[in-house]
Amino acid sequence: MVIKDYYKILGFENSRVSLDEVKNAYREQAKKYHPDVNVNNKAAEERFKDINEAYRILSDPVQKRKYDKSWYNY
Repeated sequence: MVIKDYYKILGFENSRVSLDEVKNAYREQAKKYHPDVNVNNKAAEERFKDINEAYRILSDPVQKRKYDKSWYNY
């Protein structure tokens, strides 16, 4: 099983980030890779899906804790 590095997806070097930093990074990445901006670009579409997935996990403290635990034990 491959675990995606959600921190790298959102542009972070490590996991020491606040919720506000996660939100800001999400917005920045989402604007850059949004399907409306990148019409017919499959790579950007996949990246946008990864960005949304990363935000969903890292913006929820419980999910983030579980992710961090699984990532560092992987």
